Amino acid sequence: MYFYRAMKQFLTPLFLFSLSFLFLSCSKNNEYLDERAEELNSFFGVAPSEPPIDGDVLFLKDIAYGTGERNQLDLFLPNGKAINGVVIFFHGGAFLFGTKEDLYESEVKEVLSAAIEDNIAIVNAEYTFIDDVESKGVLSALEDGATVIDFIQKNSSLLGIPSNKIVLAGISAGGGIAQWNGFREQTNAQVKGIFAFIGQSSYDLYEWQNIFPDFDLDSLRKSNTELEDLFEKFYNGEADEEKASLLNYRDQMDAQDPPLYIYNPVFEDQVISEDNSIDFNVLFHSYRHADYLRKKATEVGQEFSGAYQELPQEFIKRVLKN
Repeated sequence: MYFYRAMKQFLTPLFLFSLSFLFLSCSKNNEYLDERAEELNSFFGVAPSEPPIDGDVLFLKDIAYGTGERNQLDLFLPNGKAINGVVIFFHGGAFLFGTKEDLYESEVKEVLSAAIEDNIAIVNAEYTFIDDVESKGVLSALEDGATVIDFIQKNSSLLGIPSNKIVLAGISAGGGIAQWNGFREQTNAQVKGIFAFIGQSSYDLYEWQNIFPDFDLDSLRKSNTELEDLFEKFYNGEADEEKASLLNYRDQMDAQDPPLYIYNPVFEDQVISEDNSIDFNVLFHSYRHADYLRKKATEVGQEFSGAYQELPQEFIKRVLKN
């Protein structure tokens, strides 16, 4: 009994001290987070809100990164922790539709959660569509990607994000934005990796004739009004040699480029269906695009990866360590 009373007398003040210390620590942490939120709100004009995916993050929605109507991004910052890098995502939608909100319901939602768990920040950006009034065709969307990269690098100190730890990522059209900027020397100096999910291999559409034996672009343009309309919007007119060269990011690939992770799980390869219509899902997302990119990466000595080697979240974590 004496021992119990003695221990109780000793442990009670110790417990109260520990509880007090824990309370003060949490209060200081909350105070830091409040100050952080206030600082970011003051700078960007956007107050933190509830994040659309699980994770201990500070979430800011609809930050303007440019002057265009669709020049907005969402930002996820791991709470009160040293940030190991940033993944910049671009959504899909054939450059005609889709929003950044699509990403939170997509196949890569798990990749976002894993990144947050690894203390990696996430940027999720929208971009100009090819049918917007002021659009220059697909080039406007690609250049918006460059503007997002520049915006994040210029504000890296404020955000606590390393300016040289960037992974570019996207779904379909968004994967094209990631690749175009990831392979170009003008925008890839601090990029550590590129992740393209159901992406395309080039935006020189004539290059696709090397991928699909049944795809003859000019003849199909004459017989398919949907393809012709898409072609005109895509190039903002005709595809002259200068435009085609600028948009053929596959030609930009070399051994100095960041590692590429490409995954296209669409295993059909017939573009023209039995009813003589175009299967645009195959045209845009076939495994043949991924194979065509891997072939070029092998030729030039660029590192590449895919689902047969590692999960995308493992790829992101690995390349950001370098």
